[in-house]
Amino acid sequence: MSDPAGPPVVRAQGLTLEAGGRTVFSGVDLDVPAGTTLVVRGQASAGKTSLLLTLAGRMKPTGGSLTVLGERLPEKAARVRRRVALAEVRGVNELEDALTVEQHIAERLVLHRPWHRPWVSGDQVAQQLERVQSVLDRTARHGVQAPPLRPREFVSDLQPLERMTLGVVLALIGRPDVLVVDDVDSLRRSEDRRRAWSSLTALQETGLTVLASCSDSSDIPWHSADGRILLDLQDEQ
Repeated sequence: MSDPAGPPVVRAQGLTLEAGGRTVFSGVDLDVPAGTTLVVRGQASAGKTSLLLTLAGRMKPTGGSLTVLGERLPEKAARVRRRVALAEVRGVNELEDALTVEQHIAERLVLHRPWHRPWVSGDQVAQQLERVQSVLDRTARHGVQAPPLRPREFVSDLQPLERMTLGVVLALIGRPDVLVVDDVDSLRRSEDRRRAWSSLTALQETGLTVLASCSDSSDIPWHSADGRILLDLQDEQ
């Protein structure tokens, strides 16, 4: 995990992305310390997802400068991608409705195995599920009751907050330094959004840095001690 007393996990100056003949975002200046949450707020066409994917080393900026975890982008994008994990991002790494929770976990564990040992045992999946429960217990200590994940349940049957929780859990399997959670507003119930934001705050206890996006931040409990930074993106269209 990153050193909270060290340099910013994300440092951007004049960061710009142009694509398809339009400016997606421009002039973004950021310093994001370790163990904090960056909340990127904007309307649907404001470029929130593109900015998060750029900070995660998945999109190439067209202007400005960007350093993530001490690595300059886009030159060291591969190194950044290994340390910045995406929870489910629609259109990028969507969950499979036909798979169960434990099948998804087994599949993700395989991705982190050596190429010559592309399999995992039932015990390894069970150990990961126990780790999942410990993560959920951490959120409970913050007064947030995150929904439990039932191993044999199909993704198609999950409630929206359960689905987001599974996406976060899968992202954490690789023990990243930075977690990206896009579009918290996909949770339609206000109570679910509040639980999601509080759960992300709980994860910061581990030193994790969170990059998240939303259109409406009114459900975020803003407290100075929570270590959140708000960035507003303007709609360029």
